[in-house]
Order: sequence, then structure tokens, then C-alpha cells
Amino acid sequence: MNIRSARVVRCPPRWLLLRLESNDGEVGWGEAIGDLHEEVEPALKAMCERINGREITGIERIKQEMHKGRFWRDGPVLNTAISALEMALWDLQGKQFGTPIHQLIGGPVRDKVTVYRNLWGRNPEEFAASGKAAISEGLTMAKVSPAGPTTTTPSDAELQGILDTVLAVRESIGDAKLAIDLHGRLTPAASRRLLPLLEPFDLAFVEEPCLPDGSIQHLRDLQQLHLEQRIPLATGERLLTKRQFGDHLFPSPVAAVIQPDLSLVGGIRAGVEIGSMCETAQVSLAPHCPYGPVQFAASLQVAAASPAHAFQEFQSLGGAAGGGTPGGGATWAFNLLATPFEVEGGMVNIPTKPGLGIEIQEDLIEEHMDAWNPHPPTLWQHSDGSHAEW
Repeated sequence: MNIRSARVVRCPPRWLLLRLESNDGEVGWGEAIGDLHEEVEPALKAMCERINGREITGIERIKQEMHKGRFWRDGPVLNTAISALEMALWDLQGKQFGTPIHQLIGGPVRDKVTVYRNLWGRNPEEFAASGKAAISEGLTMAKVSPAGPTTTTPSDAELQGILDTVLAVRESIGDAKLAIDLHGRLTPAASRRLLPLLEPFDLAFVEEPCLPDGSIQHLRDLQQLHLEQRIPLATGERLLTKRQFGDHLFPSPVAAVIQPDLSLVGGIRAGVEIGSMCETAQVSLAPHCPYGPVQFAASLQVAAASPAHAFQEFQSLGGAAGGGTPGGGATWAFNLLATPFEVEGGMVNIPTKPGLGIEIQEDLIEEHMDAWNPHPPTLWQHSDGSHAEW
């Protein structure tokens, strides 16, 4: 089986999909990160030209050539293009053999996965309303990003807005699991001040309490935060290589939850390998997944085969264009998947159909291209005009 065609597909609201078609007409799908659209799309197009006509077997060989066939390696643009390709090749391989991908990488260790989504809001009241909407959608876990621009050494009074939001959400969702994403907006010093104040809220984890920079000092600071207080810490969505994840896990873990983004670290096999490292280190695996349902489907294949997997983030269970509104739930203009994933008891079943287990409704994408809006992340500033982490 050869690759007859490879092309990039823009999908509203901001997703970049890779479509591979084999010479027998089978189609495989992958997904790249959508935040760097102006840089990533040309990289995907260049890669498409290089893989046309290639045999589909030998996924790792193709991946290695795409990664190491140039002098420069790694970086979010190259890595996400390769990750999308790897997903699409696995999708085709599974369809060729008539089996879901997880059966080709060891078989399932679970049948369903606990899922959660981000809440949307601009103030405590809107975040609380979004929390209620999430529970009404069948979720038993949610995540909120309560921090705005934060100074390097804030006072307790400056941190009160974070606590107000967390309290409002906790009251709105009751005993459901609640996670916090600080998005690297705090320094290690600020996190040391905040984390003890968050203990009463019974949090599943606090994500990115400080920015990763790959240095020994960063790993030391994160490990101290991890060991010196009770709340589980999570990190990993910005890491690019398995080596970086190894540094965060060995010889002693610096966090309790590891969050590789399958659209950034090399795809499905890399996710499983990072999951094996997590299992060895007795750390939970919880892949980052803020994009579309193709990435979500790939993450579920990793969840199926990874004993360390604990819970799964999602942005879309199958819809496309539009999305969450402040205080609201997950609403979409159309269903990208012919059969969207369904939440039951806070969980989603692992797909059992061949490949990724999904069917993309391509004809609907073009109908809704007026909703294409690949906006860059928000730029924040402190009161003195200096850059603030978003």
C-alpha cells in the first residue's frame, strides 16, 4: 500500500489536519497543533511533497527520515508536522489490518477513559456557570485556568482573584474532580505562595505552576514544589522530546502527572513510550489535548494501551467550528465526526473500529470555512508594559 496523495486540510475553527490517501482509496487522518498556523501549514505542505508515493509500512522509518533527514531537529513546527504524519500513517495501518491502533501496540488495558474539559469564563461567576454546564454534559471532572497576569512575587492579596475563581467553581461542581491550570503564569516563588492556599479545594492536580525551560534549576524548582506540598503537580504539554520527559521522570519524578501533547512529541508511539516511562516512575499519564477530535481519537488509542493513563483532556468530542463560550458549555456548528464521542458517567469508550476509529465528514468542512479563525494566543502585559505570560 502506497501513499497516493497527501494534503493539508484546514478545519474550522483553527485545526490543521493531515489527510493521507492510499492507492486503494483508504484515508488516514492526523492532526497538528493549531496555534502556529502560519508556520506549521507550510511545514506540513513541504512534508506532503516528500512522502507522496511512499509505502505506508515502516511508520517509524518514515518518521525517522522526516525528523533526522535534515540537519536541524526538533522544535514545535517540525515536531508537530511529523506527529500529524505519524498519526495518519497509524490510522491507515489500522484500517489496512482491520483493527484499532491500540491492538497493534499491545492491546487494551482499559475499555473507557475518564475525560475532562476546560471551563470558559472571564470572572468567577462565568467560570462557575461553565462548571455547571460541564456537569450537565455528563462530566465528572473539569479544569479551570484562574490566573491572569501575575507578578513575580505576588502578595496574598494579589492572589485572591485566583482563589475567588477556584472557590466559585468548586461550589458549582460539588464533589466532581477539579484541576487547575496555571499555564506557566506564575514563577516558582509565586507558586510556593499560592499552592498552600489551594489545598482546601481538594484538587486533582495543578498544571504548569511555572514555565518549563529545560534547565537543571527548573527541574530542581519543580521537584521542590512537587515534594514540599500535598497537591499533585502536572506538566509536559510544552515538552518536545522523549529525552525531556525522561529528565522530568528520572532519577526521581518532578511532578505527579505528565501531559505529553501527541501532536507535538512525535505522535502515538511516542505517547505510549512516554506512558511506559510514567508507569516505571509511578506517575500518571494525562495527554494534553486542546485541539480537535482527530487528536482526541489518537489520545484515546494511547490511553487504551497505557497502564499509567489516568484521565484525558478534550476540546471537542466530534464537533467543529465555534466552541466554548464564557459561562457556557461545548457548542459546535457542525459535527466533524460522523459519530461523535459520547460521555457517560464522566467517561468515553475506547474506539474499537479500525485505525483511529473515527469517520471524518469532509464535505461539511468546506461548508463552514467562513468560521476559519486561526488566531494566535492572546498577548498580555503587566501594568508597567512588560510581557506577561498568557
